[in-house]
Amino acid sequence: MAEATERGTGVRRPRSNWVPLAAATGAVVLLGAGWPLLDAATPSSQELSSGHTVDVNSGGDYAASLDLPQDGWNVDTTRTMADQQYVLTRGPVELDLTSVVPPQDTDATPENLWAGMETTSRVHDASARLGRPESTDTQDGTEGLVGDLHTQGRTERAAVFPAPDGTFAVEMTLGGEDATEADLAAVEDVVEAVSFEHRGES
Repeated sequence: MAEATERGTGVRRPRSNWVPLAAATGAVVLLGAGWPLLDAATPSSQELSSGHTVDVNSGGDYAASLDLPQDGWNVDTTRTMADQQYVLTRGPVELDLTSVVPPQDTDATPENLWAGMETTSRVHDASARLGRPESTDTQDGTEGLVGDLHTQGRTERAAVFPAPDGTFAVEMTLGGEDATEADLAAVEDVVEAVSFEHRGES
């Protein structure tokens, strides 16, 4: 009678609950196993050839780009954000290319940008400091500054170039945790390979 009453009232036995639970658990396991495979199938870098143009950013009447003077560069796609930051690597060398907008109350001079770059460098390394800069020009004659960046016990190269109309600027650091002075010297001209194209009405 108890068995008949149980069936008549529609009460389900607890063992049936394990079916959807097992299915859900299996789905989680499959998803968990699938993510590493998906990551492995997604390349973290893309090879760039000599002469490849990297479109850095645009603002106001100008657009900035970088023309790579050497072969062997790769773009780190996991750390690159279009129109903001590009991370390029070549062996142990790493080039960090950043587009910045100066504060409204600050003139976008190379000197002010250099001081601002030192401040932002100390976010990741409180002891970071920039050395005395030297004047330099980009491929199209835009004036900027270049010098040494002392950070995390090593010396890197840094450069800043404001757009001609001051609406934005390009900052670069050339270094790498395992890069030697010879490694950096071999590609140092990349920091001057920036150009600003006028896109406004003439």
